[in-house]
Amino acid sequence: MHNIAVIGAGMAGCTLARRLVDAGRRVHVFDKGRAAGGRMATRVAGRLRFDHGAQFMSVRGDAMRARLPEWQRAGVLARWPQAAVDGDERWVAVPGMNALAPRMLWGAEFSAQTLIDALGADRFGWWLAEESGMLPDCFDAVLVTVPAPQAAALFARSTGADLHSFVEAMQRIRYAPCWTLMLALSERLDAADCLRFPAGGVLNWAARDSGKPQRDGSRECWVVHADPQWSQQHLECEPEQIEALLTAAFAEALGQAVEPVQRCAHRWRYARVLEPLGQPCLWDADARLGYASDGCLGERIEDAFDSANALADRVLAAEAGLARPMHLAAEQHVHLR
Repeated sequence: MHNIAVIGAGMAGCTLARRLVDAGRRVHVFDKGRAAGGRMATRVAGRLRFDHGAQFMSVRGDAMRARLPEWQRAGVLARWPQAAVDGDERWVAVPGMNALAPRMLWGAEFSAQTLIDALGADRFGWWLAEESGMLPDCFDAVLVTVPAPQAAALFARSTGADLHSFVEAMQRIRYAPCWTLMLALSERLDAADCLRFPAGGVLNWAARDSGKPQRDGSRECWVVHADPQWSQQHLECEPEQIEALLTAAFAEALGQAVEPVQRCAHRWRYARVLEPLGQPCLWDADARLGYASDGCLGERIEDAFDSANALADRVLAAEAGLARPMHLAAEQHVHLR
């Protein structure tokens, strides 16, 4: 397997690309967004920047901790002391949360704004298609890292391989949405840089984004995350409605006026993993198709990183003839054929 397609360019997709490129494989990453990073996203509006997705990374395992010095030396990662909890450090990409993804994708081909909506296997390998038609390349293996509902739809539309077990596995993963509010203010708020709110209200989290490392501190920029349950109840509201509701809730929580000069709301349908799959990844060595994401293990960025590393291990081991197909492994919960 020397020509591998990765669908999705969040942390899982970027980690797979890095591992496989380092192992000498040709990797092509596809993502429907305008840039790589997934929920490690940064919105730019003139001189304003907002990390409107994942706010930081917490690191608990040895695998990701081992990568921190490299990312720091490359100048794409820094500690965020204000977000630390009981000595548990928080890390942010710099100068925005989307800065880490291009570093990890070095050496891989990357196609942005490319929504893969069908795939199939034939005697030449795997083909991929977007709405306008089939892509010209053919791949030895396909690794999918998008949220489970999107992956399930993609697997269900596949041809040439029986992927019903992948579809069934995706249906076991459950998510909660999150409405995010981006605020630019003319005056500095009298508040801590990071605010956590009790569960069950309107708000879940707020942060002075302009106070993060290597941000423009002359601009007062805030990111406010709504509570997951509130987000679900208001999932289909218009962004303008959400902007007004969250601005009012934020002002009430602070006990002071909040008068934005600019504001914008963004909806993340699959922001938090409520029920993970409970295993590191899915891999069918016969079909040469796999799945990795935070949905396999949990809601943190590190979970996506660990899931992708587990899948990379299986892909490389399968090439070396060291791994058997998942449908023969009794310890696995999902039986693929």
